[in-house]
Amino acid sequence: MKIGRYEIYMQKTGKTSTFIAMLKTIGFLAVILAIVVGVTLLGTGESSNKAKVEVESGYKYVAIDDLDDFDYYSPMPGSKPDLEKMARNQIPESIKSLNGTKISTAGFMMPVRVDDEGMVEEFVLNGNYDRCFYGAPSEINQWIHVKMNGGKGIRPSHSPIVVSGTLEVGELIEDGEVISIYRLTADKMAVQRRRSF
Repeated sequence: MKIGRYEIYMQKTGKTSTFIAMLKTIGFLAVILAIVVGVTLLGTGESSNKAKVEVESGYKYVAIDDLDDFDYYSPMPGSKPDLEKMARNQIPESIKSLNGTKISTAGFMMPVRVDDEGMVEEFVLNGNYDRCFYGAPSEINQWIHVKMNGGKGIRPSHSPIVVSGTLEVGELIEDGEVISIYRLTADKMAVQRRRSF
């Protein structure tokens, strides 16, 4: 393949061609767009986000972000717990007061138990879209363990969902380990067509 004078000039001078500069500009703009879309999906304003969620009548809207607004130490399963950190664990009274409240909350489904027909019987609801282990919430106060009322299964969803039901707040302990601090017996679930919380 014959190399023209322009290509030789570009190689010698190290200058970037117009085409490559254009590609770099497009790449830069694509990264900026991805960041803007990502921030939008994650939700940036609590009050504006709450206003967009379709809440069932008779239920109080509670954002998952409101439930994780405090430090709660939970050791990894099988690891030696830090007793000093565990002694400092306290669920704020403002959150404890939600125990027994009928709430609507929004997030993403991470199935925990699926029946033979592929219907989800139990799931974890969190504010993070990434459903793999590494993207899952790292703190126990960043998710809610959800069971459908009456044990009926629901279809799995990758879309954001709004779940309405009765919230239970408090440590559930099994074999000396805190398994969850939020549980929800869900009466209804609705798929949100776009992220709006």
